[in-house]
Amino acid sequence: MKKREALNTQAMNEKLKGDVFPSDWEDFLDEDIRSFFDELLFESGQKKSEIIQKANIPRTYGYQLMEGRRKGKRDYYILIGIAMGLDLKTVQRMLAVTKCGGLHSLIKRDAAIIFAINHGYDPIRTYDFMCAVGVDPLDDGTEI
Repeated sequence: MKKREALNTQAMNEKLKGDVFPSDWEDFLDEDIRSFFDELLFESGQKKSEIIQKANIPRTYGYQLMEGRRKGKRDYYILIGIAMGLDLKTVQRMLAVTKCGGLHSLIKRDAAIIFAINHGYDPIRTYDFMCAVGVDPLDDGTEI
């Protein structure tokens, strides 16, 4: 699998100021979530089953999300990103590909998620941290 060069948002913003829409499609994110996850799994050597278990998402649903057969809630994708140990930039890219809306540091709940990602928290520690700072934890679909 070919390793993708880092996408340059600033360079793309400059191109979009021009008179012609860019024709180099390689500069755009791949909107296929399955390809996105397949690339991440290949690069990291992780397995879908391990990630879904760590994220505490129902097994069948987790596979459907990662294969692009179903559209999930933003929290599910964030949980998958945290379970995979992704950095903030990659989580933001995943949220863009899934069209779920990025994390914003001025929103307290999003700021807590960003803090957890930046500090390498796993899903359980993220849950505990979010409760401790008084924001709703990420919803994994399970009833408490």
